[in-house]
Amino acid sequence: MLSDQARKALYELGLTAYEVKVYETLISHGYLTANELSQISKIPYTKVYEVLTSLFKKGFIKIEKARPAKYYPIEPKIVLDYLKKENEKKLIQNVEIALSELNAIYERKGIKEKSDVWLIRGKNDIIAKIKEMVIICKHELFLSLPKYYPELKQIIPDLFTSIRFQNIKIYALISKDVSDTIFRFSNLNIEVRVAKKMFGGGLIVDSKEVLLLLSEEDGDFIALWSDHEGLAKFAKNYFLYVWESAKPV
Repeated sequence: MLSDQARKALYELGLTAYEVKVYETLISHGYLTANELSQISKIPYTKVYEVLTSLFKKGFIKIEKARPAKYYPIEPKIVLDYLKKENEKKLIQNVEIALSELNAIYERKGIKEKSDVWLIRGKNDIIAKIKEMVIICKHELFLSLPKYYPELKQIIPDLFTSIRFQNIKIYALISKDVSDTIFRFSNLNIEVRVAKKMFGGGLIVDSKEVLLLLSEEDGDFIALWSDHEGLAKFAKNYFLYVWESAKPV
């Protein structure tokens, strides 16, 4: 029997009380008819088909065509992993929509009076900032990726496939030790070049924000972020200087 905590978690993932009860019953008993489900779960027979249809559409169960039809559950690990990805995708899309419009209002009202420069420590905080920068990107994105940031390379596919890049040009500068396959997405307007020498890595968004990846300090990752347009443009100019001598992939 599911704990109250597990039930609450499923409710928050979008399931109703009846759906949780039916899925739990199928997990416990296996193949069942609608009538058997109604009797075991104590759900009114008039409601069972409605609940089963909803669970089927959400991908939690399958139907065995027989007379009468029998229902069986899809493995929880498969179903919840899919649900997790769908919720993450929806969350990212909602953040993208909200952040884009809120930033437009914020900038239009002229609330922002000065630029900031932050020192960011720790892999997780750096990755979070990178994701935030990518979400608000509107026109162009410059990415410099040297070989000694494997953690950053690991998030590239997930980062780029989770965002809808519309009319955004991406320039990726990599060292010869980095495989260009991590950028091969059909929906991206991306150009990749390999540089002979690279001094650090980072990200520049719309010539307005820059994040510079610094070397490790006592085993920890550190980065410098700024929304100072002068610094962002300086970083972009340096990027383009290296870009000119880099080899196209």
